[in-house]
Amino acid sequence: MKSFTCVALFLLISFESYAQHTITGTVINENGHPFEFINVSLFRSGDTLPTQITQSTVEGIYQFRKITPGTYSIKTSFVGYDSALSNVFSVSDSNVTVAAIQVRPGTKSLAEVTITGTRLFLQQSVDKLVINVQNSPLSSGATALEVLQRVPGLQVTNDKVLMAGKTSVSILIDGRSSQYTDIGSVIRELPSSSIDRIEVITNPGASYDAQGGGLINIILKHNSLAGTNGTISLSGGYGRFNHSEVNAGIRNYYRYTPSVSLNHRRGAFNVFGSYSYLHRDIFEINLIKRYLKDTFYDQKNFNPSSYGYHSYRVGVDYYLDSTNTLGFLITGFNRSGNGNFENTSTNYSQSSGKVVESLTSRNNQSNINNTYEINLNWKHQFKRPGKALNIDLNNAHYLFDNESTIGVVSRNNGTYTNYQKARNSIRFQNLKVDYTSPLNRFAKVEAGAKSSFARITNDLRFRQDEQPDPGRSNRFVYTENINALYVNFIAKLRRWDFQAGIRAEQTISNGKTGDSVLVNRHYIKPFVTLLATRRLDSNLAITFQYSRRIDRPTYQQQNPFEFYIDPQTYIKGNPTLLPQLTHSGKLSLTYQNLPFFSINYDRTTNVIFQYAPQQRTVTEANGATRLISYTIADNIAQADAFSAQLNFPITFRKLVSGYGGGMLTRQHYRAIYQGDLFDRSKWAYTFYTEINFKLNNTLSSQLSGYYAGPSQFEFISAGRNSSVNIAVEQKILNNKGKIVLAGNDLFHDNRTIGLIRFQDINFAINQYSSTRNFRLTFSYLFGNQSIKGERKRKTGSEEETSRVKLTN
Repeated sequence: MKSFTCVALFLLISFESYAQHTITGTVINENGHPFEFINVSLFRSGDTLPTQITQSTVEGIYQFRKITPGTYSIKTSFVGYDSALSNVFSVSDSNVTVAAIQVRPGTKSLAEVTITGTRLFLQQSVDKLVINVQNSPLSSGATALEVLQRVPGLQVTNDKVLMAGKTSVSILIDGRSSQYTDIGSVIRELPSSSIDRIEVITNPGASYDAQGGGLINIILKHNSLAGTNGTISLSGGYGRFNHSEVNAGIRNYYRYTPSVSLNHRRGAFNVFGSYSYLHRDIFEINLIKRYLKDTFYDQKNFNPSSYGYHSYRVGVDYYLDSTNTLGFLITGFNRSGNGNFENTSTNYSQSSGKVVESLTSRNNQSNINNTYEINLNWKHQFKRPGKALNIDLNNAHYLFDNESTIGVVSRNNGTYTNYQKARNSIRFQNLKVDYTSPLNRFAKVEAGAKSSFARITNDLRFRQDEQPDPGRSNRFVYTENINALYVNFIAKLRRWDFQAGIRAEQTISNGKTGDSVLVNRHYIKPFVTLLATRRLDSNLAITFQYSRRIDRPTYQQQNPFEFYIDPQTYIKGNPTLLPQLTHSGKLSLTYQNLPFFSINYDRTTNVIFQYAPQQRTVTEANGATRLISYTIADNIAQADAFSAQLNFPITFRKLVSGYGGGMLTRQHYRAIYQGDLFDRSKWAYTFYTEINFKLNNTLSSQLSGYYAGPSQFEFISAGRNSSVNIAVEQKILNNKGKIVLAGNDLFHDNRTIGLIRFQDINFAINQYSSTRNFRLTFSYLFGNQSIKGERKRKTGSEEETSRVKLTN
């Protein structure tokens, strides 16, 4: 490994062996907060044209490299803000750090200011990778899940998001975690027109909740201009599939997505809102072959469904004075739809080839999910720049209703009907306080506290042929209280950046069915985070990160009752689950603020296997036997995860830009399961690329794709999968509008093909869904374009929604 790192360093250093001096600084807004993506120009004294132009990072940091000795000044520019000019400074025989430049809202209209340029698609900050998807043609008309498929270091298979080298990942939306929401449904239906950028954080700091091995933060678009302004968009999509494998013929699948966002600022008030609707026709096919002794079970599941998804966001900011801001925000999601799932299962004798038993079932299912969250926020900016206090109070309610009727017909024409209805009601509140104070020019301290309370009620009612079945019905009530304190120290010392933090979290949880207490836990755990970055020269930096993380089991994983998918398959919870703990370390190299090379190693204990397989044989009244398979969440193994990632830019003049890269990963699980040793490991590889072609000033295209080799995930030995996507964008109406034609997963190769073999469990699975589609999108920007409007803010519910899932 040492020699490999040295080779990487040599490759980087050889790019710029004649590096000279570097100028570094920060830009802050009128409230002393970092100003991201502002244009920063470097001027040599006496020149009217800039020597270099760059953009600030999400931390407000800018950097100019290869600067020769001389006298310089720096100027900023951004739509709706007055330009700011630094004091004149000299560059002689060392690097220079410029004092923070503060910019303030201006009064120029858009007609008086013209600024062109786009953000880099990838930007590496100190502790996160930022993917700017706002201007990506491939994102037009897509969903959040389809956007995540293109993020380097992530893999999406059957709607499950995995991060290289991690056993788990938490997904945040605008800094709010999804612990108690059905985050899978949210990212499947959230339109990409709402997304500005995505942050991938492999080792989160102490200010983040300790939940999750790695974090994916989806930042929604926030209108930063005032007056009255907004955006409208309309997208339609289509897919056509041949379902001959399940005898369903050729079917068409449609989607459409209208969305609108508005912002109005007048005086001390800023009012903003957005709304989008997504209608989707989708399907999922599961082909399962099982082997037990002399019997071969051939099962085919065809699950078409149709859903409508509403999302809305309304808020107001009231600027009491120059140092105090009050905010109100309500966010909601509503999802409703139905599916008609078809399942056929035929059991053969392997010795004779004759049919032993067959079942046909239809599962008519309807779902209604309603979610809302209310946030109250107070932000106080002290007189000293950078010193601030932020308080958030949140209240949320999630309601999930699922009804399914499973009609079963056996080979001898015996029939019966299973009916199950599940209602999940989730209420939570939290209070979060964050305080930031600079210690001097080069260091600051962050501290905070958070307390959250959740109550989850799960009602499951099961009937067979209209007769209630108390054995398969239950009411599970789960309560959870998490309290946390943290402190984080951040410092800059010459070429070094340091972060060191500690977070302590207390967890109190209780789960019961009737008078039976199934879960009763109370524990306190500390979580340490460390980060150190060394800038080796003006282009190259090396970073080391360490963190300790926790994954608490979801309430559904702890609910012991059975939820049937079809007559031969069900999911079961486990009230004895313990949280899994992970130690994570990462070493990374960046070149010109772009990710170049990284290695990551995680060790996780008490690993929660989401789908630990089990099976049992049931003998029917007529003497026929049926194999029942089910999965149960369980603390099974110790897991070691290693990953290495290499990225490189792709450029050709000003016509072609993009990136490519590859990952090498190894997952190793070791445990005693059902009395036998389970010891599995596998090296896996992934290659990916995304290339942009600028055909002229208004016409561009984009191509992306990946190829992933065989891998190991829990008990599944998965085969290869891949995806290719393409888009063409035409700007119209003086660049205020654009039309995009995009195609996703052109060869329909994003699927899971794998094997599960352990003891007498022998499965072969082939799962795929409606990932291939073609979309046409129109969007238009309208209204006044001056002065900053809606402020960006998190609501403080950073952990409360990531651990709720509708299935185990």
